[in-house]
Amino acid sequence: MASPRRSERRRNRPAIAPEAAPPSPVPPPGSGRLLTVEDNRAGRRRLAELLTVRGIEVDVTGTAEGALRRLEGIGYDAVFLDLDLRRIGGLELLPQILRLRPDMSVVAVAGVEGSDAATQALKRGAIHTLTKPVDDQMLEVVLRSCQERVRLLQRNALLQQQTILDDLTTAFNRRHLDNYLEEELERDRRYGRTFSILFFDLDRLKDVNDRFGHLAGSRVLREVASLIEGKLRKSDRIFRYGGDEFVVTLPETGAEGALRVAHRLRRAVRSHRFLGAEGRAVTLTASFGIATFPQDGSSQEEMIRVADQAMYRVKEKTRDGVGTREVSG
Repeated sequence: MASPRRSERRRNRPAIAPEAAPPSPVPPPGSGRLLTVEDNRAGRRRLAELLTVRGIEVDVTGTAEGALRRLEGIGYDAVFLDLDLRRIGGLELLPQILRLRPDMSVVAVAGVEGSDAATQALKRGAIHTLTKPVDDQMLEVVLRSCQERVRLLQRNALLQQQTILDDLTTAFNRRHLDNYLEEELERDRRYGRTFSILFFDLDRLKDVNDRFGHLAGSRVLREVASLIEGKLRKSDRIFRYGGDEFVVTLPETGAEGALRVAHRLRRAVRSHRFLGAEGRAVTLTASFGIATFPQDGSSQEEMIRVADQAMYRVKEKTRDGVGTREVSG
């Protein structure tokens, strides 16, 4: 439960203008780009011709190893997989493809219509089957189905992303923080790992709002979220807690490591010049508080409370500092 002091400072907190930046769109798997996997040169050439005449970019490979290598680095709309591959059969390669790319549209190409291999491919995750030689009209139907599936997957991914992102900044939102902390702390309890969070608040953002307007304050929040995100590891995350408060999560990081990260982020904020794209050079500082599992709390509520109180002690004394449960400065 928030302390009276905390409730008071929330009431006095400068309002943030509701200028919302749309979340970054999810990168599409590909743009009309397909991979064909077939070790018969004539078959590869025939299928590639049918696809390229439709304006589709086609990559071809004749081996399972080549297919997996390409899939690791390129986002394809679909894979056309020959079930008659010699070294590693198509039925054996199919689950490997789906482990690497779970949402991949795989079209199984069989040598005989209604073959058992085609049926097995559908059971193992292929979305369509084609029979050699590939019929032009049937290929058109399959391509349309694959393209529609890509659009649906992109739309669903974007909707999912919008539910976990803050409306204003590039950070995750408060709802996602609650879910993430619950899951992360459960893993840490199970495996005996440590985990830290940083709770930080921008110092004197009200001065920016008073001087340049609330929209400028909103742009500062987006800028600081992007700045901090760029200084974190891939496993770390930044969440907007509310107003100008943020939470940074640091998996498998103890108290000493969290202290070093907090000071590094504090210096990054202090040295940055905000609103530079608008011809201004606004300087700001931030106050940080640290909490580490399990010594500072065993639940997300305790962790947030300890980190918030440590941060608030810094703001009461000096600002532009880092606080822990015992020490602030």
